[in-house]
Amino acid sequence: MDPTVGDLEVGDVLIEDGEIMAVGRDLAAEAAELDCSGKIVLPGFVNSHHHMFQTALRSYWADALDLDYFMQSRFGPDALFHQYTPDDVYWGELGGALENLAAGTTTVVDTSQCSYTPEHTDAALDGIRQSGLRCVFSLSPCFGDHEPDPSYAHPHDIHRLLSARPADDLVHPALGYHVDDELFRLARDLELPVFAHVNDAGSGHHLETMDAEGLLGPWITYIHCLDLDDTTWKVIERTGGKVSISVMAEQTLAMGRPALQPALDRGISVSLGSDAVSIAPVDFFSQMRATYLLQRSSVPVLAHRDDPDTPAPLHIRDVLRMATLGGAQAAQIDHLVGSLTPGKRADIVLLNTRTLNAGPVHHAAGTVVQMMDTSNVDTVLVDGRIVKRDGRLVGVDTGNVLDHLTRSAAGVISRAGVPSIVLGSCRTR
Repeated sequence: MDPTVGDLEVGDVLIEDGEIMAVGRDLAAEAAELDCSGKIVLPGFVNSHHHMFQTALRSYWADALDLDYFMQSRFGPDALFHQYTPDDVYWGELGGALENLAAGTTTVVDTSQCSYTPEHTDAALDGIRQSGLRCVFSLSPCFGDHEPDPSYAHPHDIHRLLSARPADDLVHPALGYHVDDELFRLARDLELPVFAHVNDAGSGHHLETMDAEGLLGPWITYIHCLDLDDTTWKVIERTGGKVSISVMAEQTLAMGRPALQPALDRGISVSLGSDAVSIAPVDFFSQMRATYLLQRSSVPVLAHRDDPDTPAPLHIRDVLRMATLGGAQAAQIDHLVGSLTPGKRADIVLLNTRTLNAGPVHHAAGTVVQMMDTSNVDTVLVDGRIVKRDGRLVGVDTGNVLDHLTRSAAGVISRAGVPSIVLGSCRTR
């Protein structure tokens, strides 16, 4: 994914102390060798928007609309998210992080939304660090009508997290919320990235007001960007903002048509986010296919109408870029990851092509985006450390993690007093 390096049909990647030192053919070095025969070697996927604490509620809102999801998760004392203990947060974050790693995603922007107390926040960070995932932790408030603990104050707890951050930490601090003046001002002053949900045109108009106050810049990634007016898009483009779309979650909840084409039309860097596994899958093979098909499906419709603004068909390579380098740009760490570039950190995925769903390979990017799934993820490295090898996570007792997630789900659901299994459609009355 680095045009200066190019694509190699056969080649080597040299790693030293977690850094990519060289990419080329027939490299010579005194180093341990990892045989990649029959593998596609590429940078790890980057998930630019995910709420990992929800892992124990997998597919709970699979049939919900947006109002169902928001009302049942956040509003009222019995809302599901308000039942989370720090222990629930820990296992949700750990399980979600391991799931991402197993699927070839090496970096996740975790828009947390589980910080009811500082203990909840610390539990989230403990789970992430335990996993070995690279993470941009976007400290975000718990939403709804639930008041957080008096000892917690978003967003100012970020000062404590910054002072306590270990050296050489794979967790990169950030801030998150909706479109909020105080948050954007603090992020600017602390030189931190901010990840803001922009779910409607009204939020977009607020952005335009904030632009006049000098609060917008390239350090901001805008999530969803649904139904925005052209004036808002011009502000995002002019200030260098990044965009994260969640094509599967947005369409599952019927939130509106994902903002893929408006961003592409303006040359804005687009990335992919899974949002939450309570709604849609986390794996990037699903995300990439959904993105590719969404854009391609609109081209013949507009062309048939003789629409002069008919977009060019999206290419496979474009989608793969969104899942790697585009994701790293949206995560605000493309200086570290996103491409196999000498000088960047060694976050690398090896995908097995010696399988019935992948071989023989005629189009490498097409094989990754159109043909593969998580079963092809053979080996994963984060910062040069192998976290998955020969199709198995290294040093992880998966059964133990699943047992804890099952108990966590049972506790959260029991305290909320809602059905543990949703048998039919989920509708708010």
